[in-house]
Amino acid sequence: MSHSSPRRERSRFMKRHISKHAVTIDTSKARSNADVVKMCVKELGLIEFPCGRKDAGCDIYWHELHFDDNPSPSGGKVNKFPGMEDICSKMTLFRCLDTMRELYPTDYDFYPRTWYLPAQFEKFSSEVQKMKEKRKKLRQTFIIKPYGGSSGEGIYLLKEPKDYISAYPSKRGMCHVAQEYMANVYLIDDFKFDFRIYVVLKSLEPLEFYICKEGLARFSTVPYQSPTKKNMHETFMHLTNYSLNKRSKTFSHSEEVDEGSKRTLSSVMSRIDMNGQDSRQVWEDIENVVCKTVVAIVPEAKVAMHRSIAPGKSDPTYFQVLGFDILLLNDLKPILLEINGSPSLFMDSEQEISPGVTKYVRSTKDEEVKFPLIRDTLLLVMSPHKRKHCEKKRRKRMMHLKKLRSSHDSLIARPSSEVMTCIQTYDDKEVQDVEKGKEEVEDTMNQQMSDLYVDVDLPQFMENYHSENEHEQENVIEEGEHHDPYEDDEPHLEDNCLKQLYPGLYREECDQFRTLERAARLYINFVGVRKSPGMSSSAFRTFVRKCELSKKGLTNAAVDIMYIDLQRRWDHMNPGSSTTCLSFQAFLDACFEIARNSFSAPTKIEMLNGVLSYCESQLHLKENET
Repeated sequence: MSHSSPRRERSRFMKRHISKHAVTIDTSKARSNADVVKMCVKELGLIEFPCGRKDAGCDIYWHELHFDDNPSPSGGKVNKFPGMEDICSKMTLFRCLDTMRELYPTDYDFYPRTWYLPAQFEKFSSEVQKMKEKRKKLRQTFIIKPYGGSSGEGIYLLKEPKDYISAYPSKRGMCHVAQEYMANVYLIDDFKFDFRIYVVLKSLEPLEFYICKEGLARFSTVPYQSPTKKNMHETFMHLTNYSLNKRSKTFSHSEEVDEGSKRTLSSVMSRIDMNGQDSRQVWEDIENVVCKTVVAIVPEAKVAMHRSIAPGKSDPTYFQVLGFDILLLNDLKPILLEINGSPSLFMDSEQEISPGVTKYVRSTKDEEVKFPLIRDTLLLVMSPHKRKHCEKKRRKRMMHLKKLRSSHDSLIARPSSEVMTCIQTYDDKEVQDVEKGKEEVEDTMNQQMSDLYVDVDLPQFMENYHSENEHEQENVIEEGEHHDPYEDDEPHLEDNCLKQLYPGLYREECDQFRTLERAARLYINFVGVRKSPGMSSSAFRTFVRKCELSKKGLTNAAVDIMYIDLQRRWDHMNPGSSTTCLSFQAFLDACFEIARNSFSAPTKIEMLNGVLSYCESQLHLKENET
């Protein structure tokens, strides 16, 4: 008789015995995230499917990079929003922020002035020349970053715009972002650093996002000096990317709290306090930067989500962990450098043990930050009843672990004679020395504690688990009538590492900047069909007709000319990605143009509100008529 493999038997058993309260997670696409996710799975008592679960699906799907890793799940929660990878790219992100700066110039001053090359090379050159004329003694430095680049690759500094062409002729076809280089930075121990701030975007509709109270500080590995022609090539001085600096011979792997080339955010904040400055104000300013940035990218994210999901499909819901890279200026003003849509969750550091030989060593600083971040993110996205059940089971396991540890401590503390007797009772061998006996007892207890989380006998454990849940369901009325001894210890979100920014503390402040979401709703309404790459010419004409913009002087000929002009302009801004449709950014340009011509007002935001309100009112009237 043939026997099924243990893996197949385990799979069949899991299908039959998974409780309705259990939380299942698909980690088949987790890749480098798998280590920290598996730790959280064990901590929370989730049921993991490392090879996927095709038949019934899972509650949570964890992807390493982007939504397209596995675009097929129906239902459940996926840890990547569709299109977020492109939205977090340098070009799209800073275009979103530039649009907000046009509308709210004084509020969106927390990122460097930006140009998009090669499309804006002439503008870049002329504006740099004007800067020189105004500040003759000060020679500004600029940093060039490749579109879609990561890990600090391809980044360099320059003093003159002409060097962009002459020094890199082979890269003329590539797109780059040019930004003012922030030279007057805050230093610790003479080294430049930046923060990696973790933000959890729980949902877009309704908007809800959180900030992690702990983060990382990444340090350069060469003492900082203001950029000159002699030191501009010193990447280990001017760039703080961990993936670059870990190659430096002077990279410090120290695990001391206030030492090393990678430290916790809280340790740096303590240094700021020790220097007589207010770290609480710094953190509040960082929260403001996060809020305004998230509000700026939400319209694009909503458009991307509409565009990415096929029509007629049962949609999953989405959440995502984002990594904000923030630099502090000398006056402690936070400056946004970029957003990483897939921040590294790797908890090991690469160390050279001999020339050419490296090994991976667990970084306690990474684990201190990333483990609670992912654990609390998983708790955050669970449905309320499953989260409550998960927390209850977790508390029971922790109490069991505490008892095991107490038992372990009491055994180790017993007199030598008792330890020997204990060993003789369980091991029918000759008398062994006391130290060996202690080690065996300790190993046994450590194994028991390890088994509590991982290496349990699966069929027996699942039978007990299933039986226990049936017993709970049979007595659910009785449990409701009696006091649950675990309820007093019910953890609340305030006790976690995640702090809600919106809605909540910053709701009123954020709401005043959410105008572009109204434009996104208009765009989505007229794009219509999902999976469409953008707004076609016929859809643009329909938008103008249904909003009755002809009453504001917009003729059919003007509409066609505007569409062609916008399409050419954005094809020029995005070489290599030409399309016959208008992107959302191009549609915004159309709204601005219509607003300037027909809805004159003192400020751009008033003009834009004018055209949006007019369009919304016309569409609302037509809906009421039908």
